Amino acid sequence: MATLASRLVPVGLVLFVAAFALFVAAAAPGLYLRDAGELSTAAYTLGVAHETGFALWCLLAKAATLLPLGEVATRVTLLSAVGGATAVWLVYRAVRSLAPDDPAAVAAGVGAAGLASCGLTFFRASTVPEVYAPTAAALVLALLLLVRAAGGERRAGILLAFLGGLSLGLHAHLRILVGPAAAVVALWRLRRGDRWPLVAPAAVALGAAVIAYLPLRASRDPAANWSDPQTLSALWSHLSATRIRHAYAHEMFHHVGTHLVAFARLAEGQLGLMALLFAAGGLAWLLRARARRPLGLVLLVVLVGDALYSASLNPMAIEDLQNGHPTALVVAIAAGAGVLAAARRLGRAAPWAAAAMGVLLCTPAALADADAKLGLGPEALSWSRAALAQAAPRARADVSSDDLAAGTSYEQFVAGERPDVTILVRQHLWDKKEVAGRLRRSGLDDALKSPSLWESDYDDPIDQLQPDVPLYRVTPAPTLPPVRPLAERIEALLQPGRDPDARRLATQQLTALGRVYLARGDAARAAALFEAALALRPGDVVATIDLAVVRARAGDVPNALRLVDAALEREPHRVIARVNAGRYRLQLGDLDGAERDFTAAHADDADLVAPLVGLARVAEARHDRARALTLLHAAQRLQRDDADVRSLAKELDR
Repeated sequence: MATLASRLVPVGLVLFVAAFALFVAAAAPGLYLRDAGELSTAAYTLGVAHETGFALWCLLAKAATLLPLGEVATRVTLLSAVGGATAVWLVYRAVRSLAPDDPAAVAAGVGAAGLASCGLTFFRASTVPEVYAPTAAALVLALLLLVRAAGGERRAGILLAFLGGLSLGLHAHLRILVGPAAAVVALWRLRRGDRWPLVAPAAVALGAAVIAYLPLRASRDPAANWSDPQTLSALWSHLSATRIRHAYAHEMFHHVGTHLVAFARLAEGQLGLMALLFAAGGLAWLLRARARRPLGLVLLVVLVGDALYSASLNPMAIEDLQNGHPTALVVAIAAGAGVLAAARRLGRAAPWAAAAMGVLLCTPAALADADAKLGLGPEALSWSRAALAQAAPRARADVSSDDLAAGTSYEQFVAGERPDVTILVRQHLWDKKEVAGRLRRSGLDDALKSPSLWESDYDDPIDQLQPDVPLYRVTPAPTLPPVRPLAERIEALLQPGRDPDARRLATQQLTALGRVYLARGDAARAAALFEAALALRPGDVVATIDLAVVRARAGDVPNALRLVDAALEREPHRVIARVNAGRYRLQLGDLDGAERDFTAAHADDADLVAPLVGLARVAEARHDRARALTLLHAAQRLQRDDADVRSLAKELDR
């Protein structure tokens, strides 16, 4: 007679198939925004993706591109869907392993799997060409292996070590969150007399051999070749994400508490308060019993580690839904344990109670952000193709966003569109080797040729740009065209109705366009563009700050202050917002409030002259000339040629 466990095995298969079908049905129809184009290009051409290279992912994604299904990006998305479905199945297995022959554990596992698949961060990772879903599957597998290795299973320990080596070819989440715990377990088991930890280094080295892909492929000069990691130093720099760490050093390890709050709010908004409460109860239940304690400890370590990683090392990715995948899975497993613990108190009704609680657990997460989950469209393809269509033969375009840099690379090197156009990333112009490679591939011999097209952002050379969409035209005599056709073109290309990424991009474009009009004295049209941006993405901090500038210039300082205070509620450490708040309060005669704002801004960025100038003006308003001069001299040491510094110096010389 078949055991209950053997008869319930198909439940996991059903969950895998259901999750895979869900992710495929909701997947982006091909190319997506942000890094999706660059990663798809790296996979298709067997290139080197951005740090940390993702060698194993590139190999798996290349295999996916060989499937005769849809376009290349769609095939890469299938890998994400497989990774997401595998992670969902492993979440179910983790909960069910707590009581393999108990139907209540099966019901709780199904609820946990449903919760894992419903959160927007994980759902998005499983429906676009990205590295996160396969990494998430490997993470849950590593957790299960770690628990078994802690219990003395030799094979689990060796497999965990091999997976640890392979993690160098996936996202850093895996090795950062699981690596230290795995090392501790290996040392502990060694002290208890196990011998598998002695073999573990060899298993790690065997798995780590996957990174040989990076220098081997870099030597072939592929279309995607970040950092060109052919030497040992370049390879180490790539694997340790040196360029990314330098680029975002000003955001790392700053305002960790604020970022932790944002991270917690994101998790609660996606999964629901009930899920977090069940997860807390489940963790307590796991930690209380000795047999279950290893799983509880591992889940707790990953949960805390992911929160700290997101808040300190990578806070810039919280809003972009690039953080929190481990947290979503850990919360799902812990919540499943909580459901099982609660249901067991009900005796024979436990399976039905577990099923009911699982439904209650999943419903808020399933309903949250439904538009964002089901609203992925062809905006990335439309935007990238429109940018290339603007270019004259053998033109050069300088871009700054991941959306266009990645999307145009995909169109050129995968779809074969406009290979004659040179796309240069402005942040990387210092890298002469990368620039030379891009010029060579496009056939543009003159490395000093000036760009004819320019992606608009918040630091444009305004005097040289003719507004257009998606790229502005560089011309010595720009004019201001009518606003409405440009705004309508943004809306037509991006269709920013449901997808938050498309709304983000459209909002950025409207705001950047408004800045051009404002800089050239057309405040009315600038205000209309800022308001359109805020209608599209209410609360957008940059658009709010810029609209406040328009209001202040028109003399409506109280309204400007209300706007900038609203921006500071969303981002308390946005320095320019804090400086502007101080300026508006100073104009309204609130010297104490202005001093608080300027002091806070200076604490956030001691190299910025604006807070020092503001504090000097506060001192001047209080007739404290000595302090005003001291602050002026401090500002002059930082940036003597700043216009506000020169203006203040003239005022104090009178």
